[in-house]
Formats: sequence, C-alpha cells, structure tokens
Amino acid sequence: MSRLKHIRFIKATIAVLIIFTWVCCSKDQNSFLPPVRVNIPISLVNYNFLTIPGNSTVFENQGVKGVIVVCVDPTSSQYFAFDACCPYEKDYSGIVMVKPVKNLVSPPFTIFSSDFFGICNICGSKFNLMGGGQPVKGPATHYLQSYHVITGFESLTITN
Repeated sequence: MSRLKHIRFIKATIAVLIIFTWVCCSKDQNSFLPPVRVNIPISLVNYNFLTIPGNSTVFENQGVKGVIVVCVDPTSSQYFAFDACCPYEKDYSGIVMVKPVKNLVSPPFTIFSSDFFGICNICGSKFNLMGGGQPVKGPATHYLQSYHVITGFESLTITN
C-alpha cells in the first residue's frame, strides 16, 4: 500500500510541475505583438556608443517594427530593448521613433538620443526609454514591448 501512495505522490508532483511550467512559461499577458523571433548579437566594440548612458540605436529589420536598444547604466550592465511598434496602434502601423544625435550619423548605424524619449509617428504617444518603455503622454497606456538583454564581456544579446 505504501508503494501505491508513493506512485500517486510522484504522479501528483509531476502534474503540479507540468502545470506550473505551463503557467510560468506561457505568453506574456501584456504582449500585444505577433510572435516574431528576436536574436540580435551586439558587439560593444563595434557599437561603443552604447556604453554611454542615454544613447540608443535602432535595429530596423528586427522584431515587428525594429528593435530599440538603450544604454541605461553600463557600469551595472543595465540596458533596455524594446520593439519600436506602438502598443496603441492595433494594426501595428505605429512606429516609435527616436531622434538621431546631430552630427553622429555614420553607416551602417545611427546613434540615437531624444531626451530619453521615443514618440509614435501616428498617435503621438511618448514613451520613456530610460524608464522601461513607460508611456508618459497619451493616448497609449501600455508600455512598449520589451525584450531580454543578456550582457556579456563587451557584448549584448537581445532575445525574446
């Protein structure tokens, strides 16, 4: 009889673990974007301006409408990455734009900074890029969709 209880306990434990894993790994309920795979390796040797707080760049052919990468604090390896798709525009047409820094446009990338804010080109919503993509001016009420930033030795990897 104790063996039967042991088997039931194991089955119950496995069932709880499966349910827990399913709940924890399910799609983020705040996600508004269609599923698009993002995996961007970034060498900070090549993108050394991303080691200056407030600087950002946009990887235009990534994510849904591009991926904005922002340096918050390089000494503590704090970076943010957001999809440039505005959460207010339900048809995914809005693009959150950041202004290029004057005289720092050099191919193949552009250094961006706009007082740490991005603005949707359609609805005009303003997002705090240094504050986790929080909307600060409306009509948008949702944060920008964020991506994971993995920091390494002189490198970043942006993933979802």
